Amino acid sequence: MIVIFGYSKLAAQISSQLKEENKKFIIIEPNDREYTFAIHDSFTDKIYRYECFDDSELISLGIQEGNIKTLFCMHNEFNKNLFVTLSARNLNSDLQIIALSTNKHETTKLKLAGATTTINPSEIAGMKIFRKIHKSIAFRILDDILYGNSNLKIEEIIISKDTVLDGIYFKDLDINKDFNLILLGIKDIEIKKEFIFSSRGINHKIDAGDTIVVLGEKENIKRFIEYTQKAQ
Repeated sequence: MIVIFGYSKLAAQISSQLKEENKKFIIIEPNDREYTFAIHDSFTDKIYRYECFDDSELISLGIQEGNIKTLFCMHNEFNKNLFVTLSARNLNSDLQIIALSTNKHETTKLKLAGATTTINPSEIAGMKIFRKIHKSIAFRILDDILYGNSNLKIEEIIISKDTVLDGIYFKDLDINKDFNLILLGIKDIEIKKEFIFSSRGINHKIDAGDTIVVLGEKENIKRFIEYTQKAQ
């Protein structure tokens, strides 16, 4: 089961996509106006007008029992997203929390509160990427990760200065062979508005401060993180 907190424009897009895929999900919206929009769009009949200031509301949905695999915090008000992220993380340490962020400072706060991933619509068109995945294998992998039914994880790793990957080019990094991981791409610290996918064939140079994104099993990711922290 998926929970969407906040019925923003992005939340409406996510709801539409989930309905197309016949996925079970719940919408929570505390504000009258957005709650009315959610009822009108009728992507799901499970729509709750909860504030979520009280943990009992999240607990009543089964967030502590493992019934909820993923929580989208998509409210238009950052403080509401931050509060629910913090509350949900305290209730369930294994929950995948995807939160809406509009800038670097919000991203930092959400990560500290326990968000697994943040989405910034102005930087990455997450839903466009989601819709472009047509291959069944790729979609199934993404679907399993979303629902927590897979041992595969997506991890963001920040490269530190003078470590083994500082100054390395994509073509010289074979993490599939050495660590059984897939390099999804990189977020260049100097090009903040673009995520560079490794599949684009660009032989990008990795610098200190860049964030590389990998896909693989937890233990392999752990080994790779340990490797990335070694000095040159």
